[in-house]
Amino acid sequence: MKRFYNLLARLNLRYFSDNGLSMSNSLKINVLLIPEEGQRFVFSEGDAWFKTCFHKEERLDFALETIDVDCMITKTSGTVFIKGNFSALIDADCSRCLERTRLTICSNFTYTLIPVKAEQKEEIELKPEELEISSYQGDFIDLAPIICEQIILQIPIKILCREECKGLCQRCGTNLNAASCQCEKDVRDTRMAVLKNFKIKN
Repeated sequence: MKRFYNLLARLNLRYFSDNGLSMSNSLKINVLLIPEEGQRFVFSEGDAWFKTCFHKEERLDFALETIDVDCMITKTSGTVFIKGNFSALIDADCSRCLERTRLTICSNFTYTLIPVKAEQKEEIELKPEELEISSYQGDFIDLAPIICEQIILQIPIKILCREECKGLCQRCGTNLNAASCQCEKDVRDTRMAVLKNFKIKN
């Protein structure tokens, strides 16, 4: 999970519009053109797009097959409000048996983005209750890092192919979902072996 947190930190840096990122393969919204009634944004993509959110040397433990996003963007006096939901299908290794498995993740999300003033460009540390509040600079907001952040936040700490997954035999490595093995079923903890012959006198 530490790697995921590091990725989130990098994604947060990309909310700004003048960071040198290319306009291609991005989802940039012109704040000045958001109508009074708001702007609905619908987006569907796959793993090729998802990988553009990260540096080439950053390797993820899962692949994104598809994602569908639907959100509404509104603006009040420069402050931008984003409210939406997404559904995605990911491909990852099961934490128990290590077999490749597909998992559906979905979530609702809300963000409040406030414009950064020229004299306040230094980073501001947010409190836990303010994690859905961020900032933007310039006339554009890139939705790509926001969506990528939401995907990462919804990845389970422990991915399972199914709840009743038996995992691997700790001795021979056999996938117990597919076959049984001849290993001793009652594997004793060697650290407790010294207590085997211990007797309590009455």
